[in-house]
Amino acid sequence: MMRASISAPLCLAILIASSAAAQPGGNAPAGIASPANSEAATEGHLVAIETAAQRSLDTLVAEFEDRRFAPGYRAATTPAERRALLTRIRDAAAQAGGVDIGESDGVFVVTLEGPATFEVRLGVADHAPFGITSLAIAEIAPPAPLNRATLEADIDALMAEGDRSGVVYVAIDGEPIVQKAYGMAHPALGIANRLDTVFGVGSRPIDFTVAAIYLLEQRGQLGLDDTLGDHLPDAPADRASMTLRQMMTGQSGLPDFPAAATDWDADLGWIDRTEFERRTMAVPLLFAPGEGEAHSHWAFGVLAAIVERVSGQGYYEFLRENFFDPAGMERTGNYGESRGLALADFAVGGGNRIGLPNIPPNWGPTSWLVMGSGGMFSTLGDLQRFYAYVTSGDVLEPRYVAHFLGTSAQLDGSDRGFELFSFADEERSDQAYVFLNSGGGPGAIRPLMRPLMTLLREN
Repeated sequence: MMRASISAPLCLAILIASSAAAQPGGNAPAGIASPANSEAATEGHLVAIETAAQRSLDTLVAEFEDRRFAPGYRAATTPAERRALLTRIRDAAAQAGGVDIGESDGVFVVTLEGPATFEVRLGVADHAPFGITSLAIAEIAPPAPLNRATLEADIDALMAEGDRSGVVYVAIDGEPIVQKAYGMAHPALGIANRLDTVFGVGSRPIDFTVAAIYLLEQRGQLGLDDTLGDHLPDAPADRASMTLRQMMTGQSGLPDFPAAATDWDADLGWIDRTEFERRTMAVPLLFAPGEGEAHSHWAFGVLAAIVERVSGQGYYEFLRENFFDPAGMERTGNYGESRGLALADFAVGGGNRIGLPNIPPNWGPTSWLVMGSGGMFSTLGDLQRFYAYVTSGDVLEPRYVAHFLGTSAQLDGSDRGFELFSFADEERSDQAYVFLNSGGGPGAIRPLMRPLMTLLREN
C-alpha cells in the first residue's frame, strides 16, 4: 500500500495499495547499501522517484549512480543521458501532487499526476542488489472528457473496455446520475455484481482510524500533541517525542509498512499487536519526527494501537460501537469474518488469489501488518453512511467534521484485484465512487478517475 497527495489545483488525497512493494528497508538514506530483499529494494527505488523533487539534482544523481542503477544500465548509457533523465523525472515530480504506482509488462510504473501526467517506467534486476536495469519517462495524453448529458453511456463504454466489473455511483448537485453495477461478482458461480456487493477497500480504513482518534480527543482521553512516549513508555529516545499529529500528517519518520522479509505476505501475514509494537520500537526511522514528510501506513497502525490502549477496546470493536453500528454499516468488517453475509454477497478479487474464492472472509484475521490502514471490506452504501455520519454533527464536533468535508479524492486498492476510487466536493453534493473487482489489471480504474474528477470539479 502507498499513499500520496494530489493538488494541482485542488488539495486531494490519493490512496494506493500495492503489496508487491510493501516491505521495509527500501527507504534507507543515501549512502546505505541497497537491501538484499527484492521487495525492499524496489520500494526504495519507487519512493526515490516519488520524492525526487525533495533533493537537489546533484544529490539525486549521486544517489542513483551510487545505489540504484545496475552496472549493466550504467554501461549501456552515458552519465549525461542518465542526468538528463533524472532531471526530467525530478521536474515532473516537482509538479506532481499525486502519485500512482503499479506494474505492467514486467516493469514498475510510477505515474506522476499534475498539470501534466507523466509515467516513469523502471525495470529492476532479479538478483541482489536489485538495481535499476531500465528507466524511462513519458508524458501521457489526458483521457477523453466525460459529458453530463451522456454520462451513463460514457461510463458504460469505459467499463466495457477491458471487461471491467464493479459498481459506479455519480451524483451531481446531490442528484444521483449514475448508480449501476457492472459485470460479475463471482464469475465461476454466475453471480453478478449488485449495488450492495461487498468489496475489499484497500487503505480506506485510514479514515476510520482518523475518526477514532478525533473521537477520543473529543472525549478528553488523548490529544493530538500526545507523544509516542506518552502511550508506549518504552519508546526509544529517537521516537519518544513523535506526536499523534505527526503520525496523521506524514511527519512521523516511520517507514510506510511494517512487513518484514520473514512475513509470508506483506498484508496477510499474521502478527499481533505485541509484535507490531516491537517492530515500531526497533525499525530505523526515515528521518527525525517532524523533520521530513513521507506517508506512512505504519503510523496509522500505531494510531490503531493507541486507540486500543486508550479505549480499553479492540480497534475493530471501537469502530463498530462508535461508528459502524450507529451509522447502519452492516456490510463492513474485518478480513476473516463475514458479518453473517453469504458468499454471493462478496465480489471475488481478480488479482493475486488467496483462498477459494478470493474474498476477504478467506484471507484470515486482519493482521497488525495492516490494522488501522487496511484489512477491511465494505460497500458503496456503507461508505456513504460512514461519511454521512461523521459529517452529521451527531458524533464529531465541527472542528473534526471539517476534516471530512474538504474536497477530496481517494484511490485505494490491493494486489488481490480490488480498486476503489471516490471523489467528493466540500459539501459532498458532488460525489463519485468506483469499485472494481476485475478487468484490465492494476490501474484499471485510472481511465475513469481523472475524467470523473474533471467533470465534478467543473460542474
